[in-house]
Amino acid sequence: MWSRCLNARDVGGFPTRYGVPTATGRLFRTDTPELLDADGQAEFVAVDPGLILDLRSDWELKQPHPFADHPSYQRIPWIDPAAEALRDAAAEPNLVDVYRNSLSRNAANISRIFQAIADTPPDRPVIVHCRAGKDRTGLTIALLLELVGVPRDVIAADYAISEVNLGLQDGPEISRTRPETILGSLEHVESQLGGVRTYLAGLGLTDEQVHRLASRLLPGDVQAVVFDFDGLLMDTETTMVESWQAEWRFHGLQLDMTEFWPGHGGDVTEDRYAVLAAAVGVEFDRAASHTRRMAHRERMHAALDFRPGIRDWILAARELGLRTAIASSSPNDWVRGHLKRVGALDLFDVIVTGDEVSTHKPDPAIYELALRRLKLAGAQAIAVEDTPHGVAAAQAAGMFAVAIPNPYVEPATLKAADLDLGSAADLPLHELVLSAASKGSTSVTK
Repeated sequence: MWSRCLNARDVGGFPTRYGVPTATGRLFRTDTPELLDADGQAEFVAVDPGLILDLRSDWELKQPHPFADHPSYQRIPWIDPAAEALRDAAAEPNLVDVYRNSLSRNAANISRIFQAIADTPPDRPVIVHCRAGKDRTGLTIALLLELVGVPRDVIAADYAISEVNLGLQDGPEISRTRPETILGSLEHVESQLGGVRTYLAGLGLTDEQVHRLASRLLPGDVQAVVFDFDGLLMDTETTMVESWQAEWRFHGLQLDMTEFWPGHGGDVTEDRYAVLAAAVGVEFDRAASHTRRMAHRERMHAALDFRPGIRDWILAARELGLRTAIASSSPNDWVRGHLKRVGALDLFDVIVTGDEVSTHKPDPAIYELALRRLKLAGAQAIAVEDTPHGVAAAQAAGMFAVAIPNPYVEPATLKAADLDLGSAADLPLHELVLSAASKGSTSVTK
C-alpha cells in the first residue's frame, strides 16, 4: 500500500452487522513508517491523517520517527512499564495468554489509545502502527472491528494475513498471527470482560467516545434524532380515544371507530364533534361536550409519561452527542405543556409544531422545517414515528424513518419504514443510530 511498508492496509470493506461494509479511507493499520522510502512517505502524508498513533515503547525507538513533527503524531505505548515489571511470563505460555492478560494489565495505556482514536475528527483518517503492525496494532484493530460486528472469522483472517505480509509463516510461534490467537482474545473479551462495549466503558471511555469509535468504521453521518409527539413520545392517542368514547357514552351512544382515524396528521376535532352532534341531535351542546371531554382527558394526563424506552433514547442521544428534536402536527402549547409537565422541555434542541406549517403529514413540510432549524440534511437525521403518514413524511424529507406503532395503528401498515420496532425498549439507541447507516437493510419487529 505504502512503498516499503510490508503490513499496511486500509481497514475498510469488511462486512458488519449493520448491513454495510466498514468505510474505506478512515482507519489504516501498518508496520512502522520508518521503513518508508521517499515515495512511501509522500503517499502516507497524502492520506491527510488526523492521527498517526505510534504504539511502540521507549526501548523500540532506534531512530527518529519520520513523522515525529507532524501535528497529528502521538505516541502512546501499549505496554505499561510499571505493569510489565509485575508480569509473570511463565503464566503466559502461549501468545493468546499474552494478549488476554495484556488487555487488563495495560488497561491504563489502552484507555489512552482508544480515547485518542475516538477524539480524532471523524473526517480525518487514523493510522495505527507499532513495530510490525501485527500484535498491538492487531489487537487494537480487532477490538474496533468487533465493536461494529465484523464476523470474527473475518477479523481473524485480517489478523492472520500479517504473518504472510511479513514472511513469518515459518518463524517461531510467538511471532506468528494464527487465527486462533485473535479468536481466543475476542472470546476472552466477551466471556471475561463483559464484551467490547463494556470493556471500553471500563477503560473510562464515555458513551459518546465509544459511539465515535463505531461511527468511524461505518458510512453515514447521523447527528440528530427527531421524534413525533402524539402516540410516539406519549400515548396521548389512548387518552384522546377514551375521552371521545366517554363522551359518546355520556349520551348513551357507542363510538364507531371504523372512520375515526384520518390518513394524515391534521386536526379533525371539529369533524368528530360534527359526527357526535349528528348522532345526538338538536340538544347537543358542543361547548359543554368539549369542556366535559377535556376535563376527563386531563385527569388521565396527570399520570401520563413517555412511552416505554423513549426517555432512555432521548437521554442516550444526548450522551452520544446527538441533537434531539420534535416534529409534531399538534399545536405548540399542547406539545410544550406536556413536556413541561414531565420535566422534559430542556431535553430537546428544536421543537416544530403543526401551527408553524400550512400542510400536515404525509407532506414533509414539518420535517423539512425541523431539518432547517437543525441545519442538517435529511440523511443526517433519524425520524421516529408511530403512523404510516408520519413515516411517509419523514422519508419524503430524506430521513431514515423508524416506526413504533401506537396502540391504534396496525403494525403491518408500517412496513414501509426503514426500521420497525414494537417499542423503543427493544433496541438501544446506539444500535439504532448505527443501523441508520445501512438504510433499508435492517428490520427488527418485536
